[in-house]
Amino acid sequence: MKKLLVVIAIIAVGAWVVVAVVGWLTSKFWSKSAVAASAARPWPGGLGSLDSVGARYPAQQTNVAAEKLASLAAALPKNDTVENFVGREIARGQLTIGAPPALPDVTAMRALLLREPVVWGRLGGVHDIGDTKTSDQRGVQMTVARALVAGALAKAGDPAAWEDLHAVWNLARSLDGQPQVMTQTAAMSMARMINAVAWKLPLPAPPWLAELQQRDLVFPLLAAYQYQAASYQHTPMPTVLIAKSVEHDRRIAEALFPETKCDVSAAMNDLGVDLSSVWRRAFRYRAEREATANALRVREGKAIEPHSRCSDGAWTFDGATLRFSRAIATQPPDRPMPLVLRPR
Repeated sequence: MKKLLVVIAIIAVGAWVVVAVVGWLTSKFWSKSAVAASAARPWPGGLGSLDSVGARYPAQQTNVAAEKLASLAAALPKNDTVENFVGREIARGQLTIGAPPALPDVTAMRALLLREPVVWGRLGGVHDIGDTKTSDQRGVQMTVARALVAGALAKAGDPAAWEDLHAVWNLARSLDGQPQVMTQTAAMSMARMINAVAWKLPLPAPPWLAELQQRDLVFPLLAAYQYQAASYQHTPMPTVLIAKSVEHDRRIAEALFPETKCDVSAAMNDLGVDLSSVWRRAFRYRAEREATANALRVREGKAIEPHSRCSDGAWTFDGATLRFSRAIATQPPDRPMPLVLRPR
């Protein structure tokens, strides 16, 4: 009888220990309330809480024009010739354009993008990021964009080169309202390529370029960044770590939203792909836009605008060289336009 009582006591103590340990682990690692509290805090720029993100993105279907564009892109040759040519010419701060390699025919893609609106499908609400379909779509979009930018460069002094860039701009605008970071980085890359080439094309610049010049890239990335954080909120394992990571990302957004510098180093996000280099490119683009605008002014015989939107820089022109007052380096594989240009 005594042995039985001892066994029962041991079992009871063991059960108590197990319950205590499980309770301790739950309090330290598993917490729906902590995740809910971090998700309820508002993000900057009127983006609201993570709970409001899904309502911004109703479902939509891919249209026929997008499917046709994907088909045309699939027929393009698979090599690095186009990307290398575009990267080389963007990185040159000279007005002249080097001899192009053999390039694919972009006539059908250009005509489609100038003629028809392209709509890319998406699931409604908040879902896992980095899905295969979105990744494949991004590949199509960037392939088309690079081919068209290369086509514009190859036309050199022909005013028709603007039509190739206009088609890329229409493609970039087709990504408005897409929630994923990878899609918004594609839109950012397109805008930067257009801007980096535009100052070399024949005058006058077309009216649509003003729309691109007014488009800032930081806020669309912030919205996509919030969507990414919202996708972590819906994890089946609501841990304290998730709550802390979501809050860490929200604080990064709070720091970036009011930033007026163009040379910006952001903290790394805890979850997902590190976006610190992406933020750096987005803020640098503010100076890149001004570089193109001032280079076009010089070519038109006008005075430059020395004042910069960037609180950490300004512009000078000595009659031959247009120069931003500071270098803003980015990380490979980025090949940005230089902030020192020779527009004559």
